[in-house]
Amino acid sequence: MDDGAGTIDRAARHDGGNAGTGTVHDPAHGARATVQGRSAQRQRAMVEAAAHLLIEEGFGAVTHRRVARAAGVPQGSASYYFPTSASLVSTAVEAAEDVRATAAQDRADTLSRERRSSAATARELIETLYAPHVDDTVVDVRLDPMLTAMRDPALRPIMRASRPRLLAAAQTVLDASGHAHVSDVDLVAHVVDAALLSAAAAEDGRVLDHATETVARFLDHWH
Repeated sequence: MDDGAGTIDRAARHDGGNAGTGTVHDPAHGARATVQGRSAQRQRAMVEAAAHLLIEEGFGAVTHRRVARAAGVPQGSASYYFPTSASLVSTAVEAAEDVRATAAQDRADTLSRERRSSAATARELIETLYAPHVDDTVVDVRLDPMLTAMRDPALRPIMRASRPRLLAAAQTVLDASGHAHVSDVDLVAHVVDAALLSAAAAEDGRVLDHATETVARFLDHWH
């Protein structure tokens, strides 16, 4: 798709293998700027593609081939910028967590301020904590990969770094829904995760409905 890939790769090797810049040693500054801009655009497209593949399909989708295809770049570019599967996955997790946290806060900030029932608040919490979108596959596609990342020493710091932003969004939901008295938002988030895991065992596939009922019962007991 991009005829400039070979140019960038050769230039980077000539520059000592600095994959992050794609600098071409050319007297013409305009040519360098063009190549660098193309390089940055390609890398940004791959990062975004990796994040969305992880959010929508889980770790199994985050491969060099799938990321390159989703980003519309040659597969060699994905391998060049992310030489190992570990580097690709780490980038995907960090970008996905930023997407999730940003979407969570955006959703919470646009929520109208009104007194909501425990059930309605519970559903808002689930959909906020698992923004940008959530359905009954949430455990397989979203929660299980998150737990896997938390168990990985290399990925755990990324997950921990994003958690305060998610908790802030959840607190906004509680405040806007008339549940500001629920003071331990970290505990609420743990209950949401546990409720989803438990609901996944239901044979009718209504994961969100069952999890909502459990979280609502927890909110009721807070009174």
